[in-house]
Amino acid sequence: MVSPTQPPGEATWKEWSLLLLLHCIFLAVASITVGFFLELTLDYLGASTRLFPFTPGIAFVAFLTGYFVVSRGQSRHAAAWTWTVGAIWLAFGIYDTAWGSDAWDPRWSTEKTRLAYVIAELFGPPDKCSGSECLGVLIFTMPFTASVMYSIGAYTKLRRLAEK
Repeated sequence: MVSPTQPPGEATWKEWSLLLLLHCIFLAVASITVGFFLELTLDYLGASTRLFPFTPGIAFVAFLTGYFVVSRGQSRHAAAWTWTVGAIWLAFGIYDTAWGSDAWDPRWSTEKTRLAYVIAELFGPPDKCSGSECLGVLIFTMPFTASVMYSIGAYTKLRRLAEK
């Protein structure tokens, strides 16, 4: 419902938040499930390198999803802001990895500092994060990367729509 002070066609804060949430859910379902198969193919081809935590297959599918999901309408700007949800989630992951219940401890960690441990667990190649089965990459880094690429795809489409 549009309030008298709200310009026509502008979403309220609640509507915009709901649209952002819907884009995040769509991002998770579409790009991560479809991109997972591309990621398996890339892993099979030996792409387990420094790019591993950034899941290039899922990132590519997220970019395409963000580009093709945006159209003219109220949700178009919310799609370009999905990166904020991913950034907040990654910040929580960094905090949890560094100071959470299973955080770095010099008695058992192969990393010498807390920062090195966080980098290895969230951004390291598979041989660095293998102590935790690379779950930090799966739970925190992959959603961040996907949300950023989805936002870039949406923003790219918004720029093209603005040119018309």
